[in-house]
Amino acid sequence: MKSTQSHIIRQAQDFARAVHEGDASGHDWWHVQRVTRIARILAHLEGANAYICELSAVLHDVADEKLNESKEAGYERVRHWLKQAGVEASDQEHVLGIIGTMSFSGGTGSAMQTLEGQIVQDADRLDAMGVIGIARTFAYSGWKGQSMYDPSVPLREHMTLEEYRKGKSTAINHFSEKLLKLKDRMNTESAKLLADGKHQSLELFLEAFDKEWAMGNEAYLRESPIHRGNVSRIHIAFDESTAGSLKIMLLSKPGEIIVTLGDNLMAGPLPNDHAFARSFSARKQWFVERYSTAHAEDRKLTMLQAAFAWLTWPQQMKETPCLIWAGDSVAEQLGLRRLLSLMPDHSEVRLVNATSVLHQQNPNQWFKGTFEMNANQLQHVLDAAEPVPLSLQEQAGYRADWERLLSEGGFLRVLQGDMLCTVPESYYDEEILKTVYRLEARHGFFKKSARVIGEVIGQGELTVSDFFIEYRIRHLIQRGALTYSGELDAMRHYSVSLVDTSSPKERWSHEQRLAKAAKLKSLLSEMMEMNLTETGFMEELRQLDAESLGLSELSGSDAIKGSMQTEIDHLLSTYEDHRIQRVSLMRSLEKALIQIDETAPKID
Repeated sequence: MKSTQSHIIRQAQDFARAVHEGDASGHDWWHVQRVTRIARILAHLEGANAYICELSAVLHDVADEKLNESKEAGYERVRHWLKQAGVEASDQEHVLGIIGTMSFSGGTGSAMQTLEGQIVQDADRLDAMGVIGIARTFAYSGWKGQSMYDPSVPLREHMTLEEYRKGKSTAINHFSEKLLKLKDRMNTESAKLLADGKHQSLELFLEAFDKEWAMGNEAYLRESPIHRGNVSRIHIAFDESTAGSLKIMLLSKPGEIIVTLGDNLMAGPLPNDHAFARSFSARKQWFVERYSTAHAEDRKLTMLQAAFAWLTWPQQMKETPCLIWAGDSVAEQLGLRRLLSLMPDHSEVRLVNATSVLHQQNPNQWFKGTFEMNANQLQHVLDAAEPVPLSLQEQAGYRADWERLLSEGGFLRVLQGDMLCTVPESYYDEEILKTVYRLEARHGFFKKSARVIGEVIGQGELTVSDFFIEYRIRHLIQRGALTYSGELDAMRHYSVSLVDTSSPKERWSHEQRLAKAAKLKSLLSEMMEMNLTETGFMEELRQLDAESLGLSELSGSDAIKGSMQTEIDHLLSTYEDHRIQRVSLMRSLEKALIQIDETAPKID
């Protein structure tokens, strides 16, 4: 850039700074600085005249009608300055042409005629996007006296320039009226690439704003900044993983929304919505007393957010078609029952059991719950099977089942067949101890608690949380069935091993008896598998002959065959004694297990 051009740029900066320095509308001096920097880089990338781009960027808002008596007055102000600053006539016209065509003008503005104009316009529009663009939007709305958001103020889909400048709007409306349109109006390839990320920031902010607007809002379906009453169907998920897959599946269906009613109800006291405050407090306290302190605050927050959703959504969903995603997991089936107890006699509610649909199509494929499925699988379920309408009688049945579970009390629920059953908290203790044994965490050898928990949940195909299994491991440690090394503050910080207690059986705790039983059952199971395998193997040996092995083709085959037959006969005769002894031992183990069960103290 020539020295005279550099001098003019410095003069332009002083002029623009004086105009914008006290601005509070989002068109301040720092906005000019950012636009100029971006325009300068884009000019180099696109091969444009950097001097024209930079000079136009510095002056682009001096003529803005928001900051002048009129557009014409602002335009003349810039013309006068360019002339007195000694800018060449051709450059003056170029800069004025860019400034005159810069504005978005409600989407009615003219297209830029030069590459330099396209670059400056792109730079200005990029600064209206992303997190800085969001901040500028709220600064401008405040400066103009507009509200942050008002559901009664409609979106202006098609505007004249006069309506765009002077019509009533809000900061949030401005996203749809302008900001979200900018990505598709970029001129240069470089700006288009930059705009993608900034556009995503706008969408994420709008989604977060919409989510917060929904909290506790019983009029959300009418007021939503994103949906604005245009909701044709609600998909209900009982966990964030299912909701995430549904969100991807519904990208092309803007009229359909997802409501997540979380809080896994498998463990802990059930929330009683007839006495919510008391039951909610009891449920929180149950987790505080039993679960480790690791992630305690996250757990409390999750419960609080779930409470907001359960207290807000059921009533307002009664007037909208609903699709409930409830597979064959305890948490989903419990959520289904609770939901139907809170929105009785819904005329347009349907049920999708995705786990059942996919299992029927492929019996070798089984999912623990809908939360294990991706968006394509969920779409396949909808395509393959029509969601089942729930009659008023069926809804009443689910409500009655929820009341049954509430009346049973208890702190753990499982599926036994198709029925939800309340079981003791110790329900999985034996499986935990058998897993510890199977992992060979015994005789002084330890295994990480996190490894044991993963095996219990994975091998057992359970939908109970790892926090619950970890709570039971710590309980088994406390009751002397397991020993540990490390710190018990988090599952990853300690390891466990089965206790080999030598105390008299009269002093065994229930959990120690359970540990003994788990060892015996695991040993018995291993011996039964061994016996079955060896029986089959011996049967194969009995049927061996030289012909089938191809030994008759070898030299000295008779000698080889005779030697092998002698060894097989000897093995078979000694094996039979061994088998009889093993069967006898297995019977003794079965008797010992029966005795342990009969003498065990009864646990509620």
